[in-house]
Parts: sequence; C-alpha cells; structure tokens
Amino acid sequence: MGLMPAGAANPFTSLDQQTVFGTLKSTGTRDTDVLYAHKETLLAPYKHLKMLAKIGYVVGGLFTVMIFMAWMGIPVLIASWLLWKFQAKQIATVEAGYAQYMASLQT
Repeated sequence: MGLMPAGAANPFTSLDQQTVFGTLKSTGTRDTDVLYAHKETLLAPYKHLKMLAKIGYVVGGLFTVMIFMAWMGIPVLIASWLLWKFQAKQIATVEAGYAQYMASLQT
C-alpha cells in the first residue's frame, strides 16, 4: 500500500496482553534493546492511527465550522474520537504486555 510502512500489519487488528507477551517471548532473547525495538514495531501501526485521528479531528472541526459542511464534519469527528479510543486502548495493551514480560524476566 502507498502510505503503509514496510512490514506493517493491519492497524485495525486488536491485540491482547497475552498475544504481546507471546510475541515478545518468541524473540528468544533477554536483551532489553531487542525487546524494546520489537515493542516499538508492535506500536508502529497504532501510532499511525493516532496521527490519522488527529487529522480527522482537524478536518472534522473545519467542516463543522463551515456550517453547510456540518453534516459531514460531525461524523468525521465521531469517527476520529472512536479511532483515538481504539488506538489508545491498543497502545496501553502493548505497554502492559511489555511490562508483564519484563517483570517475568526479572524472576
């Protein structure tokens, strides 16, 4: 795809904490730099969704300010809000899975 980063997966797939834990465990290393790099790879699609949500807020706000385009601006704002909530939940899940895996390495 044109604007997708290399090797990126579908950004709309939902992750859970155990999936993140298993993905980090599958790296087969205890090196914190490698694990951090893998965590950033997992976070990359959701950071792009965050940028898309910000763009949606701006576009939806501009459309809503122009009264005759409010019929389109309000749904864009709502969709951007839902997108923001989704990506925030996914980022929190990846961070929690990373913290859980790092804690398991300490024991």
